[in-house]
Amino acid sequence: MNSIQSTAFCLNNQPLAPQSLLHRHCRLAPPAAAAISIDYDDESKHHTITIPSFLSDDESDISGTYPSLLHKIHVLPFLESEESARMLKIARAYAEASSSWDQQDSTRHVSYQTVDFAVEESVDMSQYLQDINFQERMFGLLSEEYDVDVEDLSELDFFCASYEASGDDDQTDRETMDRLDFHRDGSLLSFTVLLSQPEDFEGGGTIFDALRDAADEIDQQSTVLKAPGSIQPLNAGYATLHSGKLLHGGHVVTKGQRIVLVGFVDVDLRNMREGALGSAAKEWGRNDVREFWNQRRLLKTKQQKASWNVSNWRYLPKKGRSCLGKCSMPASLLGSIENRSKPEIIRERRLRSED
Repeated sequence: MNSIQSTAFCLNNQPLAPQSLLHRHCRLAPPAAAAISIDYDDESKHHTITIPSFLSDDESDISGTYPSLLHKIHVLPFLESEESARMLKIARAYAEASSSWDQQDSTRHVSYQTVDFAVEESVDMSQYLQDINFQERMFGLLSEEYDVDVEDLSELDFFCASYEASGDDDQTDRETMDRLDFHRDGSLLSFTVLLSQPEDFEGGGTIFDALRDAADEIDQQSTVLKAPGSIQPLNAGYATLHSGKLLHGGHVVTKGQRIVLVGFVDVDLRNMREGALGSAAKEWGRNDVREFWNQRRLLKTKQQKASWNVSNWRYLPKKGRSCLGKCSMPASLLGSIENRSKPEIIRERRLRSED
C-alpha cells in the first residue's frame, strides 16, 4: 500500500483518491466495460461497484494504488422494512402539510435546486431517526466501508427529496422535479437511502458519469447497476454510499414518485492530503468555464452572424497586430477554444480529475 505521500486522500493510511487528482496532463484511456467490477455478498446482499480507472497503463503508476476506497460505491440493505415504511409515512405527511414537494428549493441548494425538505424541519422525522439511532448506524457503516474513524465524520446536510415523473400530476402550479443534473456534493462522502418501494416508480436511481460507458455491457448481469450507469437499489431501505466528489445525478423518473433520504457527510481535514481537494476543484472549475465561454461565443456568433472580435493585441498573431479597431480572433485560437470545450473532451478531463 502506498504511503500518504503518494495519495490525494488518505484515511488511516489507506488511499482514498489517487495522486492523479493533482496531475492535469494525463492522457485519458478509453473507458472499458471490463474495467468495472461488481462484488456481491449473498449473505449480506451487499453490492460493491468499483468504477473503472481512466488512466492508461503507462500512466497508472502515478495514480498510486487502484482501486482506492473512493473508487468504490456500496449498495446494501440499511433500514428494516418497517423503519423505511414508517419514515416514508412521516415524510409524506410533512411534505403535504408544508407543501415542501410542491416547489423547488432555491435557498439551501442554490446551484442544483431540488424538491426536498431538511430533515431537521420535521420534528416527527427527527425524533424517529433518533429513536432508531440512524446517524450512529450510518456513520458506523461509512466508517467501515471507507476506513475513517467515526469521530472524524460530521453531518453537513440531511434532507428528504422527491423525484416525480413529469405529467403524473395535473396540478400545473406544482414545481416538481423528475431528475437532477450531474453535480458534485459539498462533502467527501454521501449517502442515499431509498424510502419508496421500487414498484412505486420507474426509472430513477443515482447515475454516475464514470459508469455510463460500461453500463450497457453489464446491464443484464447486474441487479443494481442499469444503463446508462444508474444505481437502482432492489428494495426500500437500501443505502447507496459513495464519494460526493464523483460526478453523479438523479436519473430521470418516468413514472410514479421516488422518495429518498440524502446525506452529505464531512470528513475531518486531518484525513486529507493538504491542497488535494482544492486542486481537483480548480480543474473541475476550469472545465465548467471552458464550456460556459464557448456557449457564450456561439450565442454571440449566432446573434451577430459574425465571429468573435478581439481588441487586445496579445491574442493576435505577431504579424498583423497593427490592425485598427477590433480585429477578428485568429482561426487557430478559435479552434483551440472549441476543441477544449467539446463535451467529450470536458468529460475526459473531469473523469481524469476524479481518477
